[in-house]
Amino acid sequence: MKSKTKHYSIRRYLTFHIVGWALAMTIIPAVWVYYDTAKEVEELFDASLAQSARVLHGMTSQDTIEKHRDSLTEALLNKEKDPHAIQHDYEKKISFQVINDTGLILRSASAPNHPESDLTQGYTYIELGEFEWRIFTLYSKEDDWHLVMGERMDIRDELIHNIALDHAIPLFLLTPFFVLMVSLVIRKGLKPLEVIASDVQKKNYTSLEKLSYKTEPEEVTGLISAVNTLFDHLSEQYDRERRFASDAAHELRTPLAALMIHTENVLEDNKDTALDSSIINIKKSIHRLSHLVVQLLSLSRADTQLIEDDFSQVNVIKTVEQVVSDFTHLAEQKEQSLRYIVSNPNDEGLSIKGNQALIYNMLCNVVTNAIKYSPENSTITITLDCEQKRITVEDSGPGIAVALRERVKDRFYRTPDAIGEGSGLGLAIVNRIANIHQIDWRLDEASTGGLAVEFIL
Repeated sequence: MKSKTKHYSIRRYLTFHIVGWALAMTIIPAVWVYYDTAKEVEELFDASLAQSARVLHGMTSQDTIEKHRDSLTEALLNKEKDPHAIQHDYEKKISFQVINDTGLILRSASAPNHPESDLTQGYTYIELGEFEWRIFTLYSKEDDWHLVMGERMDIRDELIHNIALDHAIPLFLLTPFFVLMVSLVIRKGLKPLEVIASDVQKKNYTSLEKLSYKTEPEEVTGLISAVNTLFDHLSEQYDRERRFASDAAHELRTPLAALMIHTENVLEDNKDTALDSSIINIKKSIHRLSHLVVQLLSLSRADTQLIEDDFSQVNVIKTVEQVVSDFTHLAEQKEQSLRYIVSNPNDEGLSIKGNQALIYNMLCNVVTNAIKYSPENSTITITLDCEQKRITVEDSGPGIAVALRERVKDRFYRTPDAIGEGSGLGLAIVNRIANIHQIDWRLDEASTGGLAVEFIL
């Protein structure tokens, strides 16, 4: 079992992997920034919390609080009622308390009216209501009380999110532009390969000039060199085949023609005597070999000589008329009738782009087979439908079984019940010429019971 070749796009491969790495290198730094920011913010806020506690400790004393308790309490608790007071949204999320053995001495407006800590010195976490608080407790030996500074954790989380987003969002916003730039760079980098592929696709075996560019990347220099070496080999092979076809036309057909003439002379000189059957068989063999050489040369020319750039407009009506004119005499030798019908003619005529000699050869092979396999006193009909652009050749021969109609298009294949002499190349040549001209053709059963060959131009 043949393994299927898997194709992949270098552009998609590179883009996929680069984009994947770009996303990975975006997400990883973003996560890193988030956790690093969280750590730094925690340390910054903890330091600020401790500093605030120490500042408060330095600014307050027991005597000051006892003398000004009422004014301090009113200033702290009634600040929100003062329309002229400058406030910040975070003030409600920060609190402090001054606590001694008798209980709560002083507190901020955002602090509860009961001690919010177990008075453990240092940093602790507590749950107060629906929020978590970060607490720093400082003990004052001079006043024998505890200063408790508290800060809601959602302040820190909000700040962490804001800082992380400020760093991460630009990364994610720049990623699409990075992907676009990568795609453009890859496209530009692979452009030389597309140019080479396009140039190679335009080549044909009659013009295999080497690829040459004013500038070329170092990475494709080896590829261009290998392709040019291949072109050299193909060009040499094509020239060799073309010389062989030309030489064979002279070196094979000429001696065969001479043998045929000598054989005819022997038969003519001894027409009144009984000749050995070997002489007659020699003539038949020479005729068969000549026909085979002609078919092989026709197939060789169809394989190597033409390209689409050499096509011209071929008048189909005149070509078919030429075939009918050339083969009418051959049909009459077998007492057959070669009938030509033109349906739906128009003033514009009918023409296709191709090679006139090959199209003529294609029709000749079909008509030759029709004459060869049709019995005497039969009719061979060539129909040209100008409107449908269809040519049909019908004979009265034995036809071809449905199961073998595709097989007979192969080279050197003859049906088991084939009569007469043949090489099995006629329909192979027809198939090759039809493919060159992109002509659809098929074998079918004729209305007369023989074979119908239909060409759709």
